[in-house]
Amino acid sequence: MVKINLLPIKSELRRKALIEHIVLLVLCITLVFILSWFVQASVNHQREMLQQEIAQTKLEIKKLTVEAGEIEKFKKQKQELERKLDIIQDLNTKKSGPVEVLDQLSLIIPEKSWVTSLKNTGNSLSLEGVAVDNPTIATFMKKLQASAYFDNVVLVLAQKQGEYHKFTITCTIKLPV
Repeated sequence: MVKINLLPIKSELRRKALIEHIVLLVLCITLVFILSWFVQASVNHQREMLQQEIAQTKLEIKKLTVEAGEIEKFKKQKQELERKLDIIQDLNTKKSGPVEVLDQLSLIIPEKSWVTSLKNTGNSLSLEGVAVDNPTIATFMKKLQASAYFDNVVLVLAQKQGEYHKFTITCTIKLPV
């Protein structure tokens, strides 16, 4: 009978398989290190890009904050100028207002009546005077009420004093726009 010794071949095959496994393990470990290095480099690059973007955004925010402050400053200046223009317009109205009111009053007073006292308090006007008779006072009141410069005309007092009739009329002044 023939005997074949296969033992050394098995041990040699095992050694070759072990070497192949070790080489494969080393290649896998090397590949994992290379891949992890690429991933880390990519993440670092993205982080740097995001940090640069954050820095640029912060600079832009600072610029916009300064511009917003300037815009608020201009808005305040605009409001101040509008307020001053309103005051000037109001003063111009008030400047010509009393002249127009007195001119209108001089046109309204009937021939047979006289205004002896005129008191102006804000928009309120109190007229005291004398007239020849009561219809003259009524005509005066109707003309005041019909005027665009006077409103809420009220007869406070009407009494006969000698040959004349004394009257007191109150009204509010409204300036036509």
